[in-house]
Amino acid sequence: MSGTDRGALADILLAQVGRHPDGSRRWAEADPYLLRHAVQHAVEGGRLDELLADPEFLVYADPATLIPALPGASSPDAVIAATVYRSALEDLPSALPERRRQYLAINGSRVGARALARRLSRPFGSPALALEPLFSTGSEIKPAVRAVFHDSDFRVYAVAVARTGGRQVVVTTGTDREGYDTIVRFRDLRTGEPTLPPITIMGDREHPGRVSRYQGVMAVSEVDDAAVVVLRCEGGLVVRSVATGQIVREHPTGEGYHLATGVLAGRAVAAVDEEPGIVVRDVDTGAPVGPAILTPSERVCSLEIGEIGDHPVLVYAMRSGRYGDEDPGGTCQVIDLHCGAQIGPAHRYSPRSGAAIARLGLHEGRPVVVVGPRYVHTDNNGQRYHPNVEIRDVFTGEERFPAWTQFEGVTALAVTLMDGHAVLVTGDGSGAVTVRDLSGGEPYELLHVGVARGWVGDLEITRADGRVLVLAACDDGALRVADLSPSDSGPANPSPGHQIGVESIALARVGGHPVVLSGGHLGDLYRRDARTGSRTVRLRHGDLRITDIAVTTIAQHPVVVTGSPRAGVRLHDLASGQPLADYRSPGDDMGWVHSVDVLRLDGRPVIVGAGDGGLVWMWDLLGGECLLRWKVPDGDAHRAVWRGLLVDGVPVLAGVQAEYGFTTGHIALYDLASRSRRDVVIQAFEGYSSAQSLAVHEHRGVPLVAFADFNGTLAVWEARTGALVSRVVNDADTERPQTALACGEADGRAVCVVGTQAGHLGVHDLLTGERLADTVLPGGWIHCLDIDDDGLVAVGYGQEVAVLDMGGAIRGGGS
Repeated sequence: MSGTDRGALADILLAQVGRHPDGSRRWAEADPYLLRHAVQHAVEGGRLDELLADPEFLVYADPATLIPALPGASSPDAVIAATVYRSALEDLPSALPERRRQYLAINGSRVGARALARRLSRPFGSPALALEPLFSTGSEIKPAVRAVFHDSDFRVYAVAVARTGGRQVVVTTGTDREGYDTIVRFRDLRTGEPTLPPITIMGDREHPGRVSRYQGVMAVSEVDDAAVVVLRCEGGLVVRSVATGQIVREHPTGEGYHLATGVLAGRAVAAVDEEPGIVVRDVDTGAPVGPAILTPSERVCSLEIGEIGDHPVLVYAMRSGRYGDEDPGGTCQVIDLHCGAQIGPAHRYSPRSGAAIARLGLHEGRPVVVVGPRYVHTDNNGQRYHPNVEIRDVFTGEERFPAWTQFEGVTALAVTLMDGHAVLVTGDGSGAVTVRDLSGGEPYELLHVGVARGWVGDLEITRADGRVLVLAACDDGALRVADLSPSDSGPANPSPGHQIGVESIALARVGGHPVVLSGGHLGDLYRRDARTGSRTVRLRHGDLRITDIAVTTIAQHPVVVTGSPRAGVRLHDLASGQPLADYRSPGDDMGWVHSVDVLRLDGRPVIVGAGDGGLVWMWDLLGGECLLRWKVPDGDAHRAVWRGLLVDGVPVLAGVQAEYGFTTGHIALYDLASRSRRDVVIQAFEGYSSAQSLAVHEHRGVPLVAFADFNGTLAVWEARTGALVSRVVNDADTERPQTALACGEADGRAVCVVGTQAGHLGVHDLLTGERLADTVLPGGWIHCLDIDDDGLVAVGYGQEVAVLDMGGAIRGGGS
């Protein structure tokens, strides 16, 4: 069929989709065949850009056929749409259309595509989203991600790519949801479709928690000119055909945990750590090839077979065998496999870092060894020692590239060549995969799994369709595929969030316009326009975590109170960002401030702060005088969960008492005027609780206390009597653990908003518990929330800050 005929066929098929009065297509009513295959016909007929630029098509189209077509986008609007769609790949394939709309709208805001996000939020002829995103920062947006394969496994340990039958097959090992059995999966790299049924290897159910060595030790090779995957088990090596999945060889070996494959004298070989050291074996016969490399095998922590010139070499790293402050750092060595001789000196790596990963590379024509220590050591004084990644000349041991600190250690490491340059890809303990070009280019983050989702445990680099791809095996059970080239990731203009993460958040007004304040883990405090996200003022308080924010006015002038470890409590001018005053404790004992609230006593503002061990302070905000320094009864039994409120004009502090771990706890109320504990005790919750999961609110003169616990219970009590007002249990996987809570008024209705570790955000009627709306914020963990009277919701999630309008939810939910 000619291109003209294909274009005519695409015209005929697309003409079957009805249109709204504004000309947009009614994809919600389209035939399922079109939803699945329209994109294929559009590609053939040269009309892909037209479909991608249609927001409703993005909502209703089948992700299975749309995702492979995204690289074909060419017009500016289509490329932006493809970028937004790709940024939501984690969640779209399994979501229903209305949930897809939410994912796409918030991700449009994250990448700076505000026009597209608005069109998604307000579809023609349909109600607007109940929680409409107004803006979001996008520090964790990584448009380089091309595919996410998620099989509901508990964890993916290892990944490898082999060629068979004219296609590239991705092989992964992971564990089932119960953590016992190992699952080996085979899928086509291009389509993600399984090439074979998964293979389940039964685990040791008599010893819960014992990890099979199948789970993390795998490599590809060849037997009889056919691709095979080599797995290490408790008894030795198991070799399976990539084409059939069948076992074609089994070789007994000694015990060990590491494996590498390569070619030696034309034979496929595997290196394993076993007594008396490191043994290189023929993959076909299992027989040793040459003498063992004598070294303490229990200290081996990394193996790789590569080449220097025409010489096959073995690169191995070995930990010292000592721990903590006594660890001088391990060593890395390179061995010529032809003769067994050591090449160059032994390379020592960072002290106190335990195991390491060593990889062979090429830098400016010279072979180098790259060593990435795995762990961060924390001593008894809380001092953290971050390891250094080092690149050394194999022959001389000289540093070939300046070492750098990997703040969360190296969990995975791969080295490749791209455009003739040596490129390093590292995964770390924070879930980030970073690319560093050794030709001098700036490092960039390729993808970020996020702490709530997991981290990267293994990396594989392959080439497909002229592109260099990175495959990341992740702790959350997903395999992610990302394009290594940053230039082809699509246009994204995300607003930066916070380094490390958001700790606290608050909504306020400056000149009648809503603004959002967000405090980070490094003492940084930003003020942004709550509707556009533009960052206008940067405040600062200390160098470690802004734990809480309170906003009030002095003579109609907005001010901000912040709490921070070591730096105590500070007052800032909201308009200019200038610090106005610091509030100190008479005992100079403000080692940690967990909460700050501003209350009005007889019309005069006072600050109520609470810290470690039940220590409470109260200051006159205007004069700076410390009005109270008191340790509440049983203060040491309190968690870092505090809130101040007024009960009949008396300042009261609500605090959570509970043991750590899964336990039943309660909320105690303390009268700060009389320095006594009130008789009201609220039996509040069961399970671990977050520092942001307690909230207070006054509705029509009635003081209320709300709490969201670890197991999904959201409850509200009257503060005067402890009487239960409402209670609801959120028991879906996405709706717990609950980690953040805020209460407020919107359109005269008392509401609360609760966030979870999975990124779920729910709006509830405070008095009845009725759920009014919900959505999901990509990237996981919601740390903090706030509400204002206009129905805005401020959210701190991961490193990001977002504001959503819940006006639709409130108006749609009744009065």
